[in-house]
Amino acid sequence: MPLTEGHTHHWPLWCFAMLAAGLLVLGVFLRHQQHKQDRAPLVTLSLFRDRQFSGGLSAQLMLGLLCGLFFMTWTLHLQRGLGMSPFHAALAFVLLALGELAGATTAAKSAGRFGRRLPQAGALIALSSMAAYGLEISSRQTDLTLLTMTAPVVLIGFGLGMVGGPLADMALAEVRHENAGSASGLFNTAMHLGIALGTALTALAFFTATNGSPDGALNRDAFTSVLWWVGGALALMWALMFCLPKQANGQGQE
Repeated sequence: MPLTEGHTHHWPLWCFAMLAAGLLVLGVFLRHQQHKQDRAPLVTLSLFRDRQFSGGLSAQLMLGLLCGLFFMTWTLHLQRGLGMSPFHAALAFVLLALGELAGATTAAKSAGRFGRRLPQAGALIALSSMAAYGLEISSRQTDLTLLTMTAPVVLIGFGLGMVGGPLADMALAEVRHENAGSASGLFNTAMHLGIALGTALTALAFFTATNGSPDGALNRDAFTSVLWWVGGALALMWALMFCLPKQANGQGQE
């Protein structure tokens, strides 16, 4: 709420009070769970001592955050910045989805042979494609069409598709059977929390520059600045994957 509405209301005191209260409630919740560790806790706190799980969970949070930030602002860029109709903007999402499907299929066929190198390669492909897309937006401006953006958009999807499945497999691989429910719940929650945070951050990363204006140039410039945020999240996600095993079978783990 404060991240979403703070900019609109010029960051009043209640925004910072709500953020502080949220952290306080989180602390109270963790303290409560700590006391229930021997009586079927909602969150098994011992999971966070596992470097492999904690790193994978953090990478999942970054994946959700960059998706929430990118997809929300990309929709506005396509329609306001480039003047596309909702139908043509939807086709751009189809292109990205096809790339993501191809990336997920490639990851599935690898059967975990490459360990963390596979999702890390996917993150780097997505990062380099984001950079290429940003350069294309800056150079072509209003001349950017669905056809000319096809290559970077498909490759962004391909890179992201290579991340999701292997990331979940490796992050949860060493979790004990009795903690499987808590671990999978935390992993799914991390994605949804990341998407919520990423969507909320559009107020800072995008609407601060546009102020809700439909002006094409403003929306294009704001989206280009968002790509820096997304690129930073991708780079951090790539770094967090070093917590995952180097080999899928656990050998060679660092």
